[in-house]
Amino acid sequence: MEMHLFHEHPLVFVEDQSNEGEKAYCSACGDVISDPCFSCAFYNYHLHNNCALAPHTISSHPLHPQHSGFFLRERPRPGNRVYGCALCKEKRNMFFYELNLERGSYSCMKSGCNYIVHVNCALEDERFYVVVERESQCEELYGSSAESTQSSITRVVEMEEETDRRCDGCMLPVSTLFYYCSESECHFYLHKHCAELPRVKRHWFRQSPANLDSRSFTYCDLCLRYCSGFFYEIRGLDVCLRCAEVRDVIEFQGHEHLLFYDFKCRERCNGCGADPGPYGAFRCGKCSFTLDFKCLSLPQSVVHKIDQHQLNLTYHDDNDYSKHLHCDICEVKRDRSLWYYCCSICDTSAHPDCILGEFPFLKYGITLSPRYWHTHRHDVQFHRKAEGYPNCLFCGQRCRREIVKCAESTCNYIAHFECWWHRL
Repeated sequence: MEMHLFHEHPLVFVEDQSNEGEKAYCSACGDVISDPCFSCAFYNYHLHNNCALAPHTISSHPLHPQHSGFFLRERPRPGNRVYGCALCKEKRNMFFYELNLERGSYSCMKSGCNYIVHVNCALEDERFYVVVERESQCEELYGSSAESTQSSITRVVEMEEETDRRCDGCMLPVSTLFYYCSESECHFYLHKHCAELPRVKRHWFRQSPANLDSRSFTYCDLCLRYCSGFFYEIRGLDVCLRCAEVRDVIEFQGHEHLLFYDFKCRERCNGCGADPGPYGAFRCGKCSFTLDFKCLSLPQSVVHKIDQHQLNLTYHDDNDYSKHLHCDICEVKRDRSLWYYCCSICDTSAHPDCILGEFPFLKYGITLSPRYWHTHRHDVQFHRKAEGYPNCLFCGQRCRREIVKCAESTCNYIAHFECWWHRL
């Protein structure tokens, strides 16, 4: 078992209840545990199998037909009000179902209806309730991201040719194992890992449920990049898949010690030299080494037209030759203490930003609907550049870098991406 919604540590399945002298009580229903259960290895926290697998949501109950939507709530904290069950009338500290007048919210407790039902009372007879969605709270996988695609997804074992395919989940190049849409004109690809992502999981950041969203465009609040693809929404923050996959304690190949996430860290990043964002960075407990989310989410290898081979992310440069320290794209001297991409065969090297570009994780051609992102009457699309370099609608300068333009061929709406974004 991975995690449970109401407990901060992983729970393990215990088959043998051999400690007969010590009674264990279920933290959900309060009854003595005698059968195999789930237990925390750190605290006296146990769950019956049925209680651990209780659905998050039931749509209705026959004894309370005037409202619909019941959501599982955590047992009250010590000193808080203890509720009485509407079925058995007993007041107990346990998991319970509460009517929530704002559907879909698991934390909002609006005043109004106080109908409360114990978890075991509500689920006592399967004829009395309907599960909105069967969710195994004991595992991270509540449903996979591939289920949200409208067309059928086909699994590919090998890539037949080297092409610029990017995963529509994490926006990194697809490897030798991926899924693609069977519709011939749809260029939709997913890594196997991204296709099997849980739609809901408990994330270490803010110790909150993370909900997978597949909107085509967002701004990651951790790495501070514009991103296409999937992301997780964590208590109001949008987190791209690359950042969401990072653990709170990591073993990084470019450093000899473990790195720990520190919300208050304000030290400059050893990868890029920049100050971390508002949500901290990873630092070493034994030395002054620091990494921000932006550098941690960089791809380890990339393909670029300046070299025929793959360029690998490199953490140290021991070459003192001055010509070697110049970026082969912008021709500006590099800081040898900062990260760069290089080809060990051709001795090509360049800044990460020069290799990846200004928007490395935005998919060219994505469509942005006006009901979500902007006030233009038509859909707009993101593109690398515009033919003829027309003037930007907002700043009036020539559009020589990434732009958004109207999807309708008869409409001349066009602007720099950054100018457009800052006016949303």
